[in-house]
Amino acid sequence: MEFYIFDLNLERKGIVDDFIEVELNSKYDDLGKLHLIVDGTKENVELLQVDRIITKATDITKGYIIKTRDYRDNQSTELEIIAPSINKILNDRLVLGQQEYTGTIENVMKSFVNANAVNPANPNRIIPNLEISENRGIPFEVKEGTVNKPLCDYLYEIAKKNDVSFDILLDHTNKKFVFDVWQGEDRSALQSENPHVIFSKEFENVLTQNYVDDINGYKSTAIVLGEEIEGQTQEIVTVNDDNVGFERKEILVESTNLKRTYRDENGVERTQTEEEYRKLLEENGRNTLAEYQPTKTLESNVDPLSNFIYGVDYFMGDKVSVRDDDLGIILHTRIISVVEKGDKQGNKLQVNFGSNIPDLLTRIKKVVNN
Repeated sequence: MEFYIFDLNLERKGIVDDFIEVELNSKYDDLGKLHLIVDGTKENVELLQVDRIITKATDITKGYIIKTRDYRDNQSTELEIIAPSINKILNDRLVLGQQEYTGTIENVMKSFVNANAVNPANPNRIIPNLEISENRGIPFEVKEGTVNKPLCDYLYEIAKKNDVSFDILLDHTNKKFVFDVWQGEDRSALQSENPHVIFSKEFENVLTQNYVDDINGYKSTAIVLGEEIEGQTQEIVTVNDDNVGFERKEILVESTNLKRTYRDENGVERTQTEEEYRKLLEENGRNTLAEYQPTKTLESNVDPLSNFIYGVDYFMGDKVSVRDDDLGIILHTRIISVVEKGDKQGNKLQVNFGSNIPDLLTRIKKVVNN
């Protein structure tokens, strides 16, 4: 692997093609991350500065922004770089105040970005050189709203529920950051429009597999509390109230900060009907439930030289079919993360199919919130 380094003006500053170790973790429903260890030379220290952008030489539209670097001087000097996806710059802005939008999932997500980072009421909130892409035509309608949440975190929250993803793409020709909402292609054996992509040991394109089926922390029913108004009964909405018995696993979602009457980002007072307000609370409950779904994942070390080539025959977010014939399991599901590893011994490719396995920090947060 070879990497290009750019500054925030998308001017190229150098190349990294010699490293001790690299791990590139791309994700469909969360922030990806690049972890890079290089020799601690003066040239590397000067090149790999914080807030510089790293891309793969083979795909300069996807960037990772350096946020942490650790210089270690022991028996030999090493420079460790941690760079989350460039999408993280959206967390430099809040969804300020109460904001709500209705429309297609693309238009709704782009409206939040436009109002808080592209054309906000306060021009000081503009993220430089950020613009919004043309729509791809993802059809389904949504209603979403929140109050004072970090923008990137909230976009992943609603994207996960609606089975889409988003990226800030690097337009090097025009020196722009382009916000885009997208959805992976269906290449599974359940459809006939695209060539099938099927992974299994039988087809000799999977080296090892690890199957995880985890319902720890699973919640199926959300009880959503609306705003509290003195002298009035508090609005309570239950999402999936028809769940009963052992299938009913409740979670309380306090949405008291969502108001019926509020001022939008432009200072205009707006009042929702009872139906509109209940719909907003319901969607907030569904967003929460999307974070507490069962985990069913086939983690596979894929042969990068097999009949299917990553980045050619299949891509992040695509739906594919994956089998474990020993267990009698077949999933027709999305690729939700891809880990590319490289060191002096060569390259490895790990592909995760199904639900993302929460990391330790995410699990701790869920325990605290419950």
